[in-house]
Amino acid sequence: MNVTALQQMTILFVDDEETAREQMKLVLSSFSKNTVCVGSADEALRALEEHHPDIVLTDIRMPGLSGLELLNAIKQKDPAVAVVMVSAHSESEYLLDAFRFKADGYLLKPFNFHDMLELLSDLATKKVTEGKASDNGVEKKEFVLKILDTLGGRRAEIMEYVLNHLDADNIFNGTYDEVAEALGASKPTVVATFQIMLEKNVLTRIKYGTYRMNMNVSE
Repeated sequence: MNVTALQQMTILFVDDEETAREQMKLVLSSFSKNTVCVGSADEALRALEEHHPDIVLTDIRMPGLSGLELLNAIKQKDPAVAVVMVSAHSESEYLLDAFRFKADGYLLKPFNFHDMLELLSDLATKKVTEGKASDNGVEKKEFVLKILDTLGGRRAEIMEYVLNHLDADNIFNGTYDEVAEALGASKPTVVATFQIMLEKNVLTRIKYGTYRMNMNVSE
């Protein structure tokens, strides 16, 4: 468990049961930088604006907006916020819906607090690592090259060239011919490498000669 990473996180807990909120506040306050507990999805959306949490834990079934609706709203507003869904064992049918809306984790009641802290620690570690990568070109490069570690040779060089020529918005502007000429590579090799990156969702084509690098792809 990476307690150091977790201590850098602001955590928002959403549950309409007061006892659950009090219990969670007591537990999480010892491990996080800040713990905010609210009783509804509407309050959670306001807390999102005020406290900018890194991680949200939300009950699925609540009066008013459900946890799934809250999850969807959070991901639309700020996809970087990690959202963990909480439900009773009898509500596990919501699992597929939760991940369809891109939940980052799923916990069952009654809580196993050790499992919960392990999950939160993993999410916190990932966030800290991604934060460092965004500020460090070498780490960013290693992150994406790891996904494409089977490329080798010229293709790895092409991948590195793309990484080194991204703008501040992770946009690459350059044609196949330009890349081939810069590296002394054959155009078919360049085209094949770009195709692999597109298939793996490492790149998204915006238009000819313009691509966005997706730094948050997973293996």
